[in-house]
Amino acid sequence: MSKPATRKPGVKRRRKNGWDIDRRSIEAEWEAALLQIPDEILREEIAFWSWPDSPEGALWCDLSATLEVFLKDVVVDAKERKFLWPDAKRLDLDKSVRRINKQYPEFQKHSIREFLIFWIQALYVPKGCSKSQMGELESLTERWAEDVNPGKN
Repeated sequence: MSKPATRKPGVKRRRKNGWDIDRRSIEAEWEAALLQIPDEILREEIAFWSWPDSPEGALWCDLSATLEVFLKDVVVDAKERKFLWPDAKRLDLDKSVRRINKQYPEFQKHSIREFLIFWIQALYVPKGCSKSQMGELESLTERWAEDVNPGKN
C-alpha cells in the first residue's frame, strides 16, 4: 500500500493550465502569418522599429525633443511661408534653420530643416482654429513642404 505524497506546509502545487497551450498555439499562428509576409516588407518593418536605437534615430529623437520645446511659442504663417518668432521676427525656412543652428550647433542644418518641415506638417497646431481653418492650414503646409522638398512627400 502506497502512501499519498506529502508536501511541505505553505508550498502550493504547481498546476498546468490552458494558458501554456493557448500561448503556444498563438505563437504558432503568428509565426505562420509572418512566413506569409514578403521578406522586403519584413525588412522594412524591422528597420522602422529598430531605427530609434540607431545613432541617427537617437539624434533625431534628441533633436525632436529639444526643438518641440524651442518652437512652443512659434506661430506659422502658412500663406506667407514664415515662422513668427516670439521676438516678432518673421523668418522664412532657411533663416529659421540658421537661427536654430546658432542656438543648437550640435544639430546639423539639414536635420533642423527636415524637422521644421515635419513640424509644420504634423506637429504644429495653432490655438483656436476652426475645422475649416485647420483644413486650409493643412493644405497650405502640404504645398509649402512639397515646394521646399520636392519628391519627398
